[in-house]
Amino acid sequence: MKEAKPEATVKPPSSSPIQRITLASTIAALGVVFGDIGTSPLYAFRECIRNGLHQGAMPVQVIVPALSLIIWSLILVVTVKYVLFMMEANDDGEGGIMTLVSLASKNSGEEKTKPTLDNPSIKPKHRNALVLLGVFGTALLFGDGVITPAISVLSALEGVKEQTTSSSGLIRYFIPVTAVIILIGIFAIQKRGSGKVGMYFGPITLVWFLVIAATGVNSLYQHHQESLVVYEAFNPMVAIDFMVNNPGIGIVVLGAVFLAVTGAEALYADMGHFGQKPIRAGWYFIVFPALVLNYLGQGAWAIANQSQILSGAYNPFYNMAPSWSQIPLVVIATMAAIVASQALIAGAFSTTVQAIQLNFLPRMRISYTSDQESGQIYMPVVNWLLLIGSVFLVLQYKSSENLASAYGISVCGTMLITTILYAQYLHKIKKFPVTTSYVIVAPILIVEFLFIAGNATKIFENGWLPLVVGFVLYYIMSVWNKGRIAMRSKLAEAEKNDDFKFFIESVEERFKAGKLSRVKGTAVYLSGGNNSVPMALAHNLKHNKVLHDHIIVVTLTVDDTRAFVRNEERVTITTHGHGFVIVGNRNEFPPVMRITGRFGFREKQDIYPILDAAYEELKINPNPMEVTYFLSRETIVRAERNISLNTVQEKLFEVLNRNALSATAYFNLPPGRVVELGMQVEL
Repeated sequence: MKEAKPEATVKPPSSSPIQRITLASTIAALGVVFGDIGTSPLYAFRECIRNGLHQGAMPVQVIVPALSLIIWSLILVVTVKYVLFMMEANDDGEGGIMTLVSLASKNSGEEKTKPTLDNPSIKPKHRNALVLLGVFGTALLFGDGVITPAISVLSALEGVKEQTTSSSGLIRYFIPVTAVIILIGIFAIQKRGSGKVGMYFGPITLVWFLVIAATGVNSLYQHHQESLVVYEAFNPMVAIDFMVNNPGIGIVVLGAVFLAVTGAEALYADMGHFGQKPIRAGWYFIVFPALVLNYLGQGAWAIANQSQILSGAYNPFYNMAPSWSQIPLVVIATMAAIVASQALIAGAFSTTVQAIQLNFLPRMRISYTSDQESGQIYMPVVNWLLLIGSVFLVLQYKSSENLASAYGISVCGTMLITTILYAQYLHKIKKFPVTTSYVIVAPILIVEFLFIAGNATKIFENGWLPLVVGFVLYYIMSVWNKGRIAMRSKLAEAEKNDDFKFFIESVEERFKAGKLSRVKGTAVYLSGGNNSVPMALAHNLKHNKVLHDHIIVVTLTVDDTRAFVRNEERVTITTHGHGFVIVGNRNEFPPVMRITGRFGFREKQDIYPILDAAYEELKINPNPMEVTYFLSRETIVRAERNISLNTVQEKLFEVLNRNALSATAYFNLPPGRVVELGMQVEL
């Protein structure tokens, strides 16, 4: 047997974030990172007033305290938590909740016994709990994620109402129908990729922030007497006194205040695309000032027009703008809503890919829409499910006011989970004591618990909807992961010759005895384990009794502790047999190569660069038409007794496994060169 040194023949995607602060990088970050939080002024402050009035408060009691709560929420949750601290917790510049899970569980002393394809039964309890916590946060984020396109587009179009005195007739149907048409258009263009239109997102969002800042300044100027009152919102004691003296009203208002910070997770999740510095520059110098100016302008208008608010016209965003500008404002708001929706959709695609890589979702079809950026992908199943969900919400709720009651509860849970994981990160990576770690994050935890309490009042209204979606998705993900572990255990038991070296030696003895023949070509066997014998190889030798000129066993593994794998760690090659024999000599036992390709959970599993490394080691250049790919395809058969899955879980896993994308399509293998050998697995 020959041990080959690992060779860095596969070049991973660049994981180095853009660290230079340039105008171009900052504007580019605006379009992707700040789309969701940037459209919050359309409905956040309006909902604060509406919730306060429904609790019997007068407008003057709510306006300034709500502004203070919004401003200090932006400071504490977005600026302090995400921009200052969370962005420092990254893996080679990559962020996101699953990245935080990998960081929080590093150096735990349990990595030597983490689950592997060869030993799936070993499950470190601490790491497993952290992973499940991260998966639960991701599922909750999907629950609210389907609402973002619907509420953003609806709230943008509702400016049309301000141009008519009639709330009935055609206008009642115009907004939802137009919203559905826009949503269909947004999701229909996803298959073309965001690369071609992505360059326009940043400038559109920049114009949006300039416009909302200008409308806020104009309102402050038009209502200069009232503006002296709203400036008191910068005093945190105004918010604290309001919550202490009016706890019932305060909690309900706080549930709407949270709408102002939804989208903050994008600052952390999309950090790898732009780097810390451009995102921070965009927040400090453009986004945060524009948001604060707009909210202050809305507050000044609300104080000056309390009678209109009491009559039911509490939409300060459009009402504070000059009448001549409202239609252009609706247009730019709709464009900003499209950008916000695009960011959510792209995030859903990338999050789904991570879940597939980490074995929490079955394989799905992935189209890579850019040759330069691996993150630009299109997933038809996810895309159309999001479209169906968004259109249903628009037709069901018909207005952003109704939909706002369902928005926010799941994001609260996700934010709380990221804070807990960040405390674990401080303990594991920064080596703080556990108590100290949680004391550091305690102020943010208190704020987020208050947000959850405020949003809990929405559950019985419409807030149950994203929670149900989140819990259903989490159940599906956990069942799939549990089922895959059980299946791998069964496959390991079914493989009698676990030692690959011993298996090859027995095959060589059969070859020398004349029981096996050599045929032309290269055979590539995909294997799930690093030491086990691929079932396709065993079955091929058993039934066809032939050996190809070159036999390559490929195992692709995903390191769930890293977003990216270093180039020098990418490939490991081991050759069994008598070295590199002459192809024409049919009496010699052919070389059998075992090659392992490692990927991070944010990387595309590309088999072809891994095979190129094998060809280089074998010093061959095979004709693609002479390469045959052998795959195993498992069919689930119900066992009489299954201690891993109950009846419901087993049936669900069977359905998911049956509808999972085949390895042929997932790895983009040529269908005409693939041979699938089936086997039954009892679960």
